[in-house]
Amino acid sequence: MTKQILFSTNIREEEVNMCLTKTYMSTFTDFYEFQRLWFYRSYKAFNDFDKYLILAYFFHKTFDTYNDYFIKKTYDEFYTLDSFEIEKFNIVNVSKDLIITKETARRKILELEKDGILQKDKKSIRLNQKGINTHKPEESIKSLSRFLSSFSKVLYNNKFLKKEITTENVEKLIKENFTQFWKFFLDFQIPYCLQWKKFHGDLEVFIILGMVIYNQNLYLRKKSNHEVDKNFFKNEYIDKLIHLSEKEGINAMTISDLTGIPRPTILRKLNKLQEKKLIVKNKNSLYTLTGLYQNIKDVDSIRLKTIKKLSGFLAKIYNIIGT
Repeated sequence: MTKQILFSTNIREEEVNMCLTKTYMSTFTDFYEFQRLWFYRSYKAFNDFDKYLILAYFFHKTFDTYNDYFIKKTYDEFYTLDSFEIEKFNIVNVSKDLIITKETARRKILELEKDGILQKDKKSIRLNQKGINTHKPEESIKSLSRFLSSFSKVLYNNKFLKKEITTENVEKLIKENFTQFWKFFLDFQIPYCLQWKKFHGDLEVFIILGMVIYNQNLYLRKKSNHEVDKNFFKNEYIDKLIHLSEKEGINAMTISDLTGIPRPTILRKLNKLQEKKLIVKNKNSLYTLTGLYQNIKDVDSIRLKTIKKLSGFLAKIYNIIGT
């Protein structure tokens, strides 16, 4: 029997991109919130983004292998495994692929081994039940499902989907096809993290700057009561965002609460961002983007590239759901 198709099976990246840019303010507020929650849970796992990325990298390699051998496991099937082996483990590859030194990669993996997350020998790594459960994305699936459901309404209103889909149905479909879905998510998410890590030097700086931008985006969304033209996301968004710098800001404690990163670390990284002239602190100790576009044009360039990559990811996800 052919299963019911809930999404259009032929949605194109260009169509998704058009809808993303047309509803940029609302859609990217939802996207920022999903990313905030993902980074919060990632940091809380080890209080170390790099360590969590290494674990995500191993899961990604495993799901790639499953895909190569046409293996697909549900969420429940995968998370009842006692352990699984990662093929072709190599410190040099981990170092290169995750933009960390070989010494750091080796040290982090040894720490994961001491934590009882994994066991390794000379040629392979085996993740045990504790390691598997550390990366159990129950809440991330829920928040991603909310985002996909919300954006399905945009696609439906633009006649690119046959019908809207509820959060509950998205979650159900993801869990029924978990290893396939999460491979495609990690195909997007790991490079998304690494492009910002490469730019800033570490992920903590990125997520902290992200909270400053996210905060101003929320204020901007409240002030925007109408649909924007198709070029808003490219030509006007950053200009309007930085003009909020005179009024709106976020303090270090709130950033700490939103990210799970300790306040002393937040303050140290905020100082680094101030030295780079990406943010400023006002007399009330609130942080905002710098008012000079010249200083943040490289950040904006990556933002625009992210829109294209997100369009490709979403088109693939909606089409996979519909097959």
